[in-house]
Amino acid sequence: MEKYLLRFVPTMKCNFNCDYCFLGKSVDRAAETMFDHHSVNEWIEAMKLYSDKEIEIYMWGGEPFLLDDTYTLLKAWLAMDHITEGCRIDTNVYFADKIAERCPSNKLKLNCSYHMQHHTLEDEFKKVKKLKKLDMVGMVNFVASESNLRQLREEYHMSIHDLIDKFAEIGVFMNVAGDFALANNEKYERRDEYMDFILQFISPREWELLRGKSKKCKCDAGKHFFTVNNDGRLTSCIDDAVYGDFFKGEITPAKRVKKCKKGCQSLISYPWRQDNECNPWNSLLEYVKRNEEYRKNVQTKIDFIFD
Repeated sequence: MEKYLLRFVPTMKCNFNCDYCFLGKSVDRAAETMFDHHSVNEWIEAMKLYSDKEIEIYMWGGEPFLLDDTYTLLKAWLAMDHITEGCRIDTNVYFADKIAERCPSNKLKLNCSYHMQHHTLEDEFKKVKKLKKLDMVGMVNFVASESNLRQLREEYHMSIHDLIDKFAEIGVFMNVAGDFALANNEKYERRDEYMDFILQFISPREWELLRGKSKKCKCDAGKHFFTVNNDGRLTSCIDDAVYGDFFKGEITPAKRVKKCKKGCQSLISYPWRQDNECNPWNSLLEYVKRNEEYRKNVQTKIDFIFD
């Protein structure tokens, strides 16, 4: 049976405005949503056209759960037999109670971002724990920004290692992500020190992939991985071609693997490149598995303190 990963963007708006967000301020982003062109019922019915295929869903934004239609959509889609386990959604978990109530499913594996300026540690832990009991958590993502690390130390008197241990108590992997403004800035005077700090938590190979090193290589995007645009067009990050129409049940993947020279900074994207051994299916849990194994062999524990 053919298998595809389909990426959807319900909205680019967000109820948070984090100072380290690589997308910039939410108020400046496009206001259009995936439900402006087609109703939630049209999206639900269209997915039925792919019942002879295995479909893994990925949603990001913005905050997907900002829209009421997202819950209705997911509840219907996740009940379909051809929707696989391991569907990833990136969320700030502000709406955790609504998620648990309106679209609970262990097919979902949420990438739960922890933004300290918006959630107390108690609130974040409570929300993640509730979703974990429903087997809906892939990991918690914590950006090691200056504001987050300062607040963690000054308000909670905790190191990043303490934070990791706290979530490990409920069986949740805490990912420590490098702040793009620091990790990707080769002119940052403490970049090497910052990199050593982050490399306690992710492998050097993962660091390289996340830093977006440009290298022309074959990639399966265009054969198995597509973005479903708000008007239904299926496109790929590998080129400008249109590979089908979601609302007609049409999908025509590339006949051969294409080459790409883009540096993919998202862990949802780079596993499709053929210059690494990452498993692209259920990519969030695969990422957790790789880095849990890596951490077992890390002996040093260092902290990073901003001046």
